[in-house]
Amino acid sequence: MFKGEARRTDLVERFNIAPSVATQDFARYKEIAPQNVVYDEKRKQHLKAASFISLFDFDVIRTLATLSQGFGDGFSGQLKPPLACEAPYHLNKPSLSIVAKVTEAIHKGKALSITYVSLSSGETTREIVPHTLVDNGLRWHVRGFDRKHSEFRDFVLTRIKAAVVLEDSTLSEAELETQDRQWNRFVELELVPHPRLEHSEAIELDYGMKGGVLKVEIRAAIAGYLLRQWHVDCSTNATFKDGGAQLHLKNRAALYGVKNLNIAPGSEQNTMDK
Repeated sequence: MFKGEARRTDLVERFNIAPSVATQDFARYKEIAPQNVVYDEKRKQHLKAASFISLFDFDVIRTLATLSQGFGDGFSGQLKPPLACEAPYHLNKPSLSIVAKVTEAIHKGKALSITYVSLSSGETTREIVPHTLVDNGLRWHVRGFDRKHSEFRDFVLTRIKAAVVLEDSTLSEAELETQDRQWNRFVELELVPHPRLEHSEAIELDYGMKGGVLKVEIRAAIAGYLLRQWHVDCSTNATFKDGGAQLHLKNRAALYGVKNLNIAPGSEQNTMDK
C-alpha cells in the first residue's frame, strides 16, 4: 500500500519464511483481493493496482508514526497502548490514500503530480519530487523539490487534494535529496531560560539543561518549526512581548541563512515563502 510494489524476497526477508511459502502467500492474497494486485512478469514483482482498496482499517496518525519510525511486525494501525497514556488530540489528519501516494513516490524515486491548496496561491497543480515525510510537531508535511519554482519546499499533507505518481518520470541531480542544502545543513540551537523568569531553575529541570543551556542539533529546514513549537523567544535581546515564552534563543547569529526562521516567535526575518 505504501510502496506500490512487493517482491517475493520482501516477504522472505521480513518474515524469515521459505520462498515457496511467500509464493503461496501472494497466491492467497490474489484470491482474497484480485483487484488489488497486478503481477509484472518483466520486473518479477507484484504491483499495486489502480483499483487497490486496503483490506485493513488503518488509523492515519498511528500509520504515520509507524512509517516515520520504520515498519515492524504486528503493524496494524489499531493497537491500543499497553499502559494508560493520553496525548493531545490531533486536529488535522491527512488522507491515508494521499500518504500512500507520497510514500510510494519516495520509495520508487519518482516525481509526484499533486493538486495543492496554499494560502498564497489557492488551488494549483504542480509536480514535486518528495524525499522525506516530516512531523513538525503540529502537522505532517512532505519535503521535496518543487519543479514549478525550482527549489526545495515543504508541502502540508492535509492540503494535498489529489496525488498521482508519475511512473515514467526521471529525476535530475538537482532534484535529489543530496542537493537540498537546507535539509542537509545542521545547526546547533543554544536555548536558555527566558531572562524575565524569576525561577529559571524550573525551566532548566524541564529541559535537562547543563550549565543553564540546552544545545539542540537540528536540520536547518525544520529549525523554525521546532522554535515555534517550543515557543522560543528568538528576538535579539529577549524582547519578545508575548509573556508565554519560557525559552530564549541565545545564539541567534548561528542561524544565519535558515530560511524558515521567520516563523519562530520574535524573529524579524522574512525569508520564508509559504
